[in-house]
Amino acid sequence: MASLQQRLDEFKKSFESGAPPYNAPYEAIETMHRATAELKATGIEERALKVGHRAPSFTLFNQDHAQIESTDLLRHGPLVVSFFRGHW
Repeated sequence: MASLQQRLDEFKKSFESGAPPYNAPYEAIETMHRATAELKATGIEERALKVGHRAPSFTLFNQDHAQIESTDLLRHGPLVVSFFRGHW
């Protein structure tokens, strides 16, 4: 089985080709590249958590708009946080 990095690289290659199933227009890909470059220029990569680092405690709203504290969830075991773009 391919590693996660290999799978991500393949997805990027497929997406940026502009071919189906994504059919991403060149202009959209250029915008994404420019936005990524602008973020990198801010130095955010150096300030981001690295593999193996622990995230600070936090409180977020879940899908039902209830506040959830990471410390409460961690009492039950490891925690995976997934962010999604809300309602379309």
